[in-house]
Amino acid sequence: MKKKMMTLAVPAGVVLLAFLALTAPHVAAADTVNGTLMDMACATGRDATSADSVAKHDKTCLLMDGCVASGYAVVTSDLQVVKLDATGNDAALKLIKATDRVNDWKVTVVGTRSGDTIAVSSLSLR
Repeated sequence: MKKKMMTLAVPAGVVLLAFLALTAPHVAAADTVNGTLMDMACATGRDATSADSVAKHDKTCLLMDGCVASGYAVVTSDLQVVKLDATGNDAALKLIKATDRVNDWKVTVVGTRSGDTIAVSSLSLR
């Protein structure tokens, strides 16, 4: 008596997707930080001690040589300082130079946050 073997046909695409799902590294969800864009020199100094002083930060300061060299951060409404990575610093400087805005530097930053730093994927004015 002949035995018949039954085979299950699974499309190659399904097998590939299952393999990729099992072997792909975990991708963290993007973090969003809202606050006021400041240079690190001011964000970590006396200028970030109150919401009022943060709100008064202006473009002139953001473009001072020492302030540009210190890098940029977002100061949240609870005065938490979130540093921008190198990509974020470049994006912040480009944004500052490209706009006529003088003050009210409220921004939204999207990226991957690690401790007190965010690896920026987008930065925009609010």
